[in-house]
Parts: sequence; structure tokens; C-alpha cells
Amino acid sequence: MDDLISYSNTDWMREIDAYALITILYLDQRKTISKEGKGVKAKQEYALLVNDLGKQFVKKKMGNYDKVSVIEAKHKRQIQQEMNELQRDMKYQVEEEKADTESKIAMKKDAIQSSDESIQLYKDEQKSLQEKLQKLNEKQQDLAMK
Repeated sequence: MDDLISYSNTDWMREIDAYALITILYLDQRKTISKEGKGVKAKQEYALLVNDLGKQFVKKKMGNYDKVSVIEAKHKRQIQQEMNELQRDMKYQVEEEKADTESKIAMKKDAIQSSDESIQLYKDEQKSLQEKLQKLNEKQQDLAMK
């Protein structure tokens, strides 16, 4: 998990910076007045480049959400196994031990619920990113027709 966090803190920042730079160049270039159609092709190329960078960024982000979802699902299964072991061991415990084990089981259930919520959040984000990717594909088609 730490590897994924350190990856996201470094490489994503570089990607965001590169994407922001290309976007700024594109926007600045659009403000430039060109003579009789000169630069129209360049504007379209910039627009396509910005669109492609946006698509690459969205795809990488979706891939990262896939990775994190898998990690969270493994974590959830591990917690579920630990909870099942605690429940099996409860048969052989005295009252004081049972109370302690029940509190541990309750904490495990909360952790499982938290994992479920996180996984759902990742799925919602992926759905949003899929819609964004679809819009970027539509934009690319519109730009290619110009």
C-alpha cells in the first residue's frame, strides 16, 4: 500500500504538471491571432494532444483504482478470515474471554464495512472516469472531423 501511495505522490504529480503545461500552452495558443487560416492545423494538433493526454491520465487513474480495489478486497478477505477464527475460538472460551472476543469481532465487522464502503467509492470513481473517457473520445472524434 505504501508503494502505491509513494507512486501516486511522485509520478501523478509529474503527469499532472505535464498535462497542466500542455493545457496552458494550448489555451495560450488559442488566444494567438493567426492570419488567414494559418495555425488552424496547429490548434487542432494541440487540441488533439491535450485530449490524448487527458485520456492517458484518466486511463492511468482508472488503473490505479483497479489496483487499490484489489488490495482493499484482499484486506477485506483477510479481516473476514480473522473474524471467522475468532468466532470459532469463542466456543472454547470463558465469559471474560468471550466478551473480549466479541469486541474484537465487532471491530472486525466495522473494518469490513469500511472496506466495503471504500470499494464502492472506488467503483463509483471508476464509473465517473469511464464517463470522462467516453466524453474525451467523443471530443477526439469531433476534433478529427474539423
